[in-house]
Amino acid sequence: MKKWILALLCMVAASMVMSGCAAGNASGLATVAPAATNSPAAATMEPSAAATMESPMQATAQPMTSPDASGSPEGTASSAMTAMTPAQAGKLAEQISEAVERISEVKDAEVIVRDERVLVAVEFEDQYSASLDDRMKQTIVDAVKKVDDSLTDVQITDDGTLYGQVKGLAERVGKVTGLDELADDFGDLWDRITGR
Repeated sequence: MKKWILALLCMVAASMVMSGCAAGNASGLATVAPAATNSPAAATMEPSAAATMESPMQATAQPMTSPDASGSPEGTASSAMTAMTPAQAGKLAEQISEAVERISEVKDAEVIVRDERVLVAVEFEDQYSASLDDRMKQTIVDAVKKVDDSLTDVQITDDGTLYGQVKGLAERVGKVTGLDELADDFGDLWDRITGR
């Protein structure tokens, strides 16, 4: 995924240079491509360079945002473009938890998001007698994807002990300065849930 994004940014930069060279050749003056910044590539281009881009590339270069309850973008950047802050990861996890809890069989859901991976621990309603079967897993994955379809790997558990561990780690997300501080704990919990 990261290689694909790097290739996309290289193509954007190349198109900027090429359009700048073409404009420079027409006027007899050399032009310089704009310097890259931390903001998305399309936002840093001059209008003439942005207008020369094909629309699929331009749309892909924009950060993805998730709507909040009112339907307006809240500014949660896709993890594919930039690393999430703990606040963004916590907000996204809360949205996913709410979406999973709307499934009639689910009583409670705890969620942790890191990069494009999601851990979901669920408690089912007492009257739900089935286990975490393939149908229920797919229903939960679909709920996650409706919140953010860039999340590529979703692992789910209904184990009570793992539920408590996911909940504990989720509570720690808001207390760290960067998600890398929880990388080892997230990886260990991921491995326990996936059975590796």
